[in-house]
Amino acid sequence: MSNLLLEKPEGQVKSEDHKVLLKQANTADTHTEITELREEVKATSQMPDTAETHRIQRDQSPDDNPSQEITTHDPQRTLLHYRIMIPAITTDETCGVTLQRFRREEQLPCIAVCSESGEPIGLIMREQFYRRMASRFATELYEGRPTSQFTRPDILVMDIHTDAAAAVDAALAREGEAFYECMLLTDQGQLVGAITIRDMMELSRHLQSLAEQQRLQSLRETCAFVMQIEQAVQTVTGAAVHTSSQLEAIKVRTVSGHTELHEAEESFRQAQQLVNRQRLQAEEMQQHTVQARKVLDDVSQLAGQSTMLALNASIEAARAAQAGSGFAVVAGEMRHLSSRITGLSANVTRLLSSLNEMIGQSAEYSQTAERTMERSLTSIVQADRLFTEMAAGADEASAHANQLLDRAAEAARLTALVSAGLQG
Repeated sequence: MSNLLLEKPEGQVKSEDHKVLLKQANTADTHTEITELREEVKATSQMPDTAETHRIQRDQSPDDNPSQEITTHDPQRTLLHYRIMIPAITTDETCGVTLQRFRREEQLPCIAVCSESGEPIGLIMREQFYRRMASRFATELYEGRPTSQFTRPDILVMDIHTDAAAAVDAALAREGEAFYECMLLTDQGQLVGAITIRDMMELSRHLQSLAEQQRLQSLRETCAFVMQIEQAVQTVTGAAVHTSSQLEAIKVRTVSGHTELHEAEESFRQAQQLVNRQRLQAEEMQQHTVQARKVLDDVSQLAGQSTMLALNASIEAARAAQAGSGFAVVAGEMRHLSSRITGLSANVTRLLSSLNEMIGQSAEYSQTAERTMERSLTSIVQADRLFTEMAAGADEASAHANQLLDRAAEAARLTALVSAGLQG
C-alpha cells in the first residue's frame, strides 16, 4: 500500500515480553486519561482557540518536510492538517507482531487493519490492545492469533477531502468507547492516515473559534449597517420635518391667497353690478334724451307757428294803420321771441344730440367693461377653484408628510433599539 507502513509478521514474541507488557499495562493510567478526555470534551465549547502547534508525520517526499508545523490560526484548516501516519496491517498479522509495533513506536495511538486492496476494515487502539494483552495468560492465548480479532466493525472512516465540520460532527456523535477511537482517513478508498480524538477536539475548537470570529464579524457588519440605516432614517426624518414645515407654510399661503382671491371675487362682483347699473342708467338717459328731443321738436314747431302768427299779426297791424300800432309792437316782440326760442331749441337739440352720443358711447364702454369683468370673474372663479384644490392637496400632502414623519420616528426608535442590542 502506498504511503503507508505495511509490515509482514516478524516472528513470535518471546516469553519475557509478557512481563514487559504487564509492566507497561500496569503503569499506564488509562482510566485517568479517558476521564481527562471526557472533561476536555465537556469543556470544548468554552475553550478558546490557542496558538498551539500540532506536529504531524508526513510521507517523505522532495517537497515535504516531516517536521513541518501547522498552527491553529489557519482559517482554511482541513483534515489534512491533523492527519498522522499510522501503520496498515493485514488481517493475518498476529498479536505478537502488533505488540512489537506498539513497543517500537511509543507515540503510535492506533494501527489500521486493511484489506489486500488497501481499504481499512478495522482499527486497533493502543490502550484497548494493551488491556487485552495485559490480562493473565494473554500471551499464551493471543500471541499467535490474528490481531484483526480485536477490531471493531463500526469504525469511523472519512474521506480526506470531507468538510472538517462534518467530520467533527460525525466524530463527536459516537458513543461509548468508540468516542475515544481514532478516525481513519482515506483517499479514493485507500488508507492515508488517521486523526486522534484530541486532534478532533482541537479542530472542533478551531471551528468554533472561526465561527465565533465570523459571528463577531457579522455582528460588526450588521452594527455598521444598522448605523447606516439609523443615519438614513435621521436624514429622512429631517427631510420629513422640513417638508412638513414647507407644506404647512404652503397651506397657510394657499389659504391666505384663497381668502384674498375670494375677497377680490366679491369686489369684482360688486364692481360688475355697479357697471351694470351704470349701463342701465346710460340707456335710460338715452331714452330721456330722445324724449327731450321730441319735446324740443314740439317747441320748435310751436315757435315756428308763433312766428307765422306774429307775421300775420304784423300784416294786420299794418293794415290797421294807427289803430294797430300797438298790436304791431306786440307782434314784433312775439316774432323776436319765437326766433330766440327757435335758436335755443336748435342749440338744445345739438346739445342733446352730443349728450345722446356720449351716453351711447358710455353705455357701450360699460357693456364692454361688463363683458371684460365677467371674463375676469370667470378666471377668478377658476383660480378660486384651483386654490381650493391646492389647499386640499396641501392638506393631503401634509397628512402624508406627518405619516412619513411618524414612520421615520418609529424606524429611528427600532434602529436605536437594534443598535443598542447589537452593541450590548
